[in-house]
Amino acid sequence: MSTEPTRTHDAGRRGLLPPERAGGAALAAVFVVAGLAIYLVGLPDSPDVFGTPLSDLTLPVALFVALAGTSLVFAVLTSAEWRVVDIVVASVLGVAGGLVFALWNIAWKPLSESLLPPASAIVVGIWLFPAVLGGIVVRRPGAAVYTELLAAVVSALIGNQWGFATVWYGLVEGLGAEVVFALLLYRAWQLVPALLAGVGAGVTVGLLDTIVYYPEALDAGQKLGYVALSALSGLVIAGLGSWLLFRALARTGVLSGLASGRAAARV
Repeated sequence: MSTEPTRTHDAGRRGLLPPERAGGAALAAVFVVAGLAIYLVGLPDSPDVFGTPLSDLTLPVALFVALAGTSLVFAVLTSAEWRVVDIVVASVLGVAGGLVFALWNIAWKPLSESLLPPASAIVVGIWLFPAVLGGIVVRRPGAAVYTELLAAVVSALIGNQWGFATVWYGLVEGLGAEVVFALLLYRAWQLVPALLAGVGAGVTVGLLDTIVYYPEALDAGQKLGYVALSALSGLVIAGLGSWLLFRALARTGVLSGLASGRAAARV
């Protein structure tokens, strides 16, 4: 009689990863190392990308490679397919998020004059909530990135003070939340994963801001404080706020066509 089941069982008891998961973890590590290499080596000054020197995009590109690669690996392992209803709901959430961004951008102009960095980081979570909300509502690989990116595109099309930078910011911010859901293998969608996704997006935008917008204006301690406040803002506004909004939407019944809505109804 074959002993393979016994060996498999023993491996599971020892806590070893299945071969496909171990391979996925190794491949994800390669993307992380590649992103780190891009950041350490840097990108050349030319060509410009919509008026932005390529070298200024070193950190966003490094984060994109590391976070997108990691998310893609674990998304492939889950093999969860999008349905039409998923696309429709994610699109509605993204457009709605973009409209919220447009209103917040207007309010931010006078607010930024009195709320200076690093203290200003405490409100960045407002720009991150579509990523977390899209992830926990749609529950498909890429939902956090898609929803956040669409919100950023809508904000840019309406017009704001940051122009095209809004779009690539949205892409990387969405990946900051997406990688958390990916590391959880797209199987955990409760409050704690939502909070962690908010923190992930917050840390990402904190790093972007301190290096892209405040490379010399803030010292090392202030930069650390900015990233910490961004993470806190992501935790409370994007994480907890999105969770509460999701629960409110689920109670109305509008999410009944999604697994998230049906699961919330059973609680």
